[in-house]
Amino acid sequence: MSYHPTALDEKYEFEYDVGQWTFGSISVVRRRNTKDLYTCKKVPKTLVGNSSGVLAKLRQLQELQHPHIVSVVEVMEDRSCFYILTEFMQGGEVSDWAERLMDGYVIQEVTIATYIRQVLMAMVHCNSANVFHGALLPSSLALTSKMPDATVKVGDFGLAAILDPENSIPQRNHNPYTAPEIASGEYAFIDANSDMYSIGAITHALLVGRAPGLGREKQPMMVSCWGGGRVDSQMWAERSSTSRDFVNHLTASWDERLSPARALQHPWLKGVQTVGASLDDAQTQEVRQKLLCCTLAILMVPNMLPYRDFEQLQTNFEQNDNDGDGLAPTHIAQRILRGRCAVKEAVDAAIKIADVQKSGVLDLCGTTCADVFAREFFAAGPTGQPLMGPFRATDLAPRMLKRFFEIFGGRQQQVTLSGLRAKLKTATATEVESHAGVKYDEILADFPRNQNIDSQMLTSLITANEGRGTPFDADEFASVKEVEPSFATSLGQFIQGMMPF
Repeated sequence: MSYHPTALDEKYEFEYDVGQWTFGSISVVRRRNTKDLYTCKKVPKTLVGNSSGVLAKLRQLQELQHPHIVSVVEVMEDRSCFYILTEFMQGGEVSDWAERLMDGYVIQEVTIATYIRQVLMAMVHCNSANVFHGALLPSSLALTSKMPDATVKVGDFGLAAILDPENSIPQRNHNPYTAPEIASGEYAFIDANSDMYSIGAITHALLVGRAPGLGREKQPMMVSCWGGGRVDSQMWAERSSTSRDFVNHLTASWDERLSPARALQHPWLKGVQTVGASLDDAQTQEVRQKLLCCTLAILMVPNMLPYRDFEQLQTNFEQNDNDGDGLAPTHIAQRILRGRCAVKEAVDAAIKIADVQKSGVLDLCGTTCADVFAREFFAAGPTGQPLMGPFRATDLAPRMLKRFFEIFGGRQQQVTLSGLRAKLKTATATEVESHAGVKYDEILADFPRNQNIDSQMLTSLITANEGRGTPFDADEFASVKEVEPSFATSLGQFIQGMMPF
């Protein structure tokens, strides 16, 4: 393909062609003054029904910044085309990587779950800004590098609504990743539910080699890595039941699909954090310390937050939960809590601890825990001055244990189960159980009945409990880890052996 001078030439020099995309062609260019590489998506104005205002809308996408979103760096235009410059992704597309796997090699579930979790985190962020995708394909998912610990970034967020606001392209050119209601024209506008179908279809393809509804004769996207030829039932037999349940929830009818935030809480994804290895000792310790802090906060809330105070927090949370799924992105939780605590650093540090699994979303329980951390422990020291940190869970836990025994044990550094139960009989506790997914009886189920409980025993009991009786319940984290204990060695060694792509 020949290259013709464009509006890019003053700042960028052409490197190579990549291929075509929905709205035009893709190339890689190099910025002249820095020598950095960027991906350039060229959009002929003839493909855009009305180009008035398009440049300004495209430039607004530069504000959409997130660790799992391919950033728009610059937008330009000339008489014939728009040019969208995005960060260059060294690892290429997930679909390309999957197609290069050797015959018979099955992509491990923990890899797929990790990648889809990162896609959903990007979705949550974009949806909170009222930005949707509308054209999600396996090629929309790009890898940050060619190494086993690469992360996924999603490209093209918001472009479909700007370049094809009438959804004419998916209706004219059907693909198996487009939500049925969009492809048929039944619904006119892209929303989170239509994007969730696409994510479900992509997950289906990564798990079993083809998108939903595609037979073997339809040239499935990744059939080679399954050895080809097998029917869906045979391929699903090698996957966990929770992975299939996840796909079914995302590809259900329009009004029954999970929201992005709710999908992050699905057992198949919960607890997945990194590609390349299972949790190491440091990560495990961090999760345990966070769970300890959150459980202590849940136990202290009935005596620390007056009923009206918790009610106000609950009301604020529900008013900001726009889709009513009981979850809010962490930046929304920040806005809620900064209205209750003036120290920004305290709120930000508190939310990092309350987001135990680093999902980027909090429910009411997590938001309440963060409120306790920020206002009661981080916001002010003994002299009324802001604390200087560090604000980590390992630093917070000892201070919370000290306060716990002050509340429940008075001057003694011991408590009893009967004393705990008596102190938990408050109006706030009733509201927490009714609205925040907490069951105090389950939290206390393994506490000894006729024995004094000191700080060391309390820590052991809470750690062994692993969040039972709370929305942090660690039992839900087990499904993916149990499926593939050897992920680090098998996939890591394989990818390293096949580089470069």
